[in-house]
Amino acid sequence: MNFSFDTNIILGIINTNDRLHETSIALMDDKRNEQLYLCHSAIKESHNVLRNKINEIMVDIIRFLPDIYQSSSISTLDSQAFLIEQFKNLKAAKPGLSNFLNLVYHEISIFLKDNEIDDLPDFLSELSLNLSNSIIFKIEEIHPDFEILLLNHKRLNIVKRLLADIHFKDTNDGRIFHELMTNLEYIKPIEFFLDDRDFAKKCKMGFINIANDMEFDDSDFSCKQF
Repeated sequence: MNFSFDTNIILGIINTNDRLHETSIALMDDKRNEQLYLCHSAIKESHNVLRNKINEIMVDIIRFLPDIYQSSSISTLDSQAFLIEQFKNLKAAKPGLSNFLNLVYHEISIFLKDNEIDDLPDFLSELSLNLSNSIIFKIEEIHPDFEILLLNHKRLNIVKRLLADIHFKDTNDGRIFHELMTNLEYIKPIEFFLDDRDFAKKCKMGFINIANDMEFDDSDFSCKQF
């Protein structure tokens, strides 16, 4: 069966420190012989979330980096110990960013194996962009057989009419579901994997409206919540 997944699953795939990483990778492995359709809006949201979260962390890192460089006598080992302590403090202060803090620390650790700490600012300045740009490449490494879904404007008006009573919590959810439903004729049957109870509920409600009016079978679309 064809399959697709929401933004959280995309982030779980590319971030080895994400709570969904192992589950997401297992899904990709289980579906390795099936066709993957990635919604353009889910990819775009993944880019934005990753860049925004990493940039938020960069603001905090910039505050303590001067403490390393102002001490000319600090050793490489001591500077790394200082970084570990600062990241522990950040995770305690911002538990909601733990996945992304772990990701940034992991990337810094890899960088410092072959580079001097003096080169760290330049590396950090490009980190959010480099990580967001790696999303498609990392998915392609795991599952090269995928297509990107764009909104099918020929069916958009009817889909919007049928979903008029469905209120998604944000525009990204609505756009992702629109991309799935306006293309459903060509990608059915398809399973949509997500980690959001409210979004899953709205998808199921919306599909009932669409199936009844556009004569799709119940098996043409299904939601699978992690």
